[in-house]
Amino acid sequence: MEMHSRQTLYEVHGLSTGRRRRRSRLVARLLIARIVGFLTKVMRTIEAELAIRRAVTELAEMDDHMLRDIGLRRTEIEDRLRQQRANVGTDDASILSNTAAHSRPDCE
Repeated sequence: MEMHSRQTLYEVHGLSTGRRRRRSRLVARLLIARIVGFLTKVMRTIEAELAIRRAVTELAEMDDHMLRDIGLRRTEIEDRLRQQRANVGTDDASILSNTAAHSRPDCE
């Protein structure tokens, strides 16, 4: 039995090593791009969560009169901020807009 190197086997059977390498490089690039995209999304989510927590802390430090002046109740602070995060890019209304207050029957 005669032993052939990988190179001679590819030549005998008409296979190309260049095409395989290009394909594996393409797959590696796509995989890396998806991993980077996922990590970017995770980083943005964490940054948004931290921003919400800072805003909640800042608004919670205000007294009830100041909150009423900007159209918020203490119990609405976190809900309104998280609602705004869910609507990012779909609505350019202010975080503290009074649109949600008008749609709820328990508001004045």
